[in-house]
Amino acid sequence: MMSRESMGCENYDWKSYALGEMALPGRREAEAHAALCPNCREELGALRLTLDTLSTLREEEIPRRIAFVSDQIFEPRWYRRAFRSVWSPNFAAACVIAGAILVHAFVHPAAPDQAQLNAQIDAAVNQAVATVQAKHDEQLQEVVSAYDNRYSEIYMKVSGLVRQ
Repeated sequence: MMSRESMGCENYDWKSYALGEMALPGRREAEAHAALCPNCREELGALRLTLDTLSTLREEEIPRRIAFVSDQIFEPRWYRRAFRSVWSPNFAAACVIAGAILVHAFVHPAAPDQAQLNAQIDAAVNQAVATVQAKHDEQLQEVVSAYDNRYSEIYMKVSGLVRQ
């Protein structure tokens, strides 16, 4: 019986051939070699048998933990489980938000009456208009006074020239 090394069998990847992952030229070469080599045919047959056997198994979820009889003894009491589930960080955040909403509802001052607000706005506008009007009247008096003074000066010069 010839060994695999003497026939060059190490060049063939029978796993990729059996799984259908080998490229077409390499696949044809491997088939030709398997037709001539009994050792490779035997290995390929074993791989196919393994794949067929694995395909017949049903899929099951892997158990995460094996339950023990003593688990019931070490379980926390019902009130500890309830306390632990209620006081989670999410519950605490929800309580803080609810408290902030309640505080805002009772502490936030109520909006003033619309009529009262309109009266305050009208009073502020009237005061601002009166201030601007007074300033405008003062500036107008300054301009009229400057005009009168200039007119008087010009009149005095003209009348002084006429008398001479």
